[in-house]
Amino acid sequence: MLHENNQAGILAANARFYKAFEKGDLSAMGMIWSTGNNVHCIHPGAGCISGYDIVMESWELTFGPELDLPLQIELQNVEVYIKGNLGFITCLELVRTSGNNWGKQVATNIFEKVNGNWYICVHHASHIAS
Repeated sequence: MLHENNQAGILAANARFYKAFEKGDLSAMGMIWSTGNNVHCIHPGAGCISGYDIVMESWELTFGPELDLPLQIELQNVEVYIKGNLGFITCLELVRTSGNNWGKQVATNIFEKVNGNWYICVHHASHIAS
């Protein structure tokens, strides 16, 4: 039962991450991320960004005025792995705006469980050819 609760919890945290992403909601995005220096984000075509504040700045730039919100993000091939207070989800992201298709990204989202709640600490997305 504990594993099922952990799996439901990490999937719910992943859903909150993508909901904030779709809406361009920086406040919600900030609440789903862990707040330590162990936070890393690799956006497609970019290098590794480390530390909570800098990662949040990267999302603020991503959600800039030129972005046609809300996004439509479809996840495929979602796989979950959990061991103790760490877990990760791998998936294929299909990201679209109302007029454009960003294409496909393979993503890995790593979560840590802190005080009973799952927080994302690493997001790595890489573009793949269609």
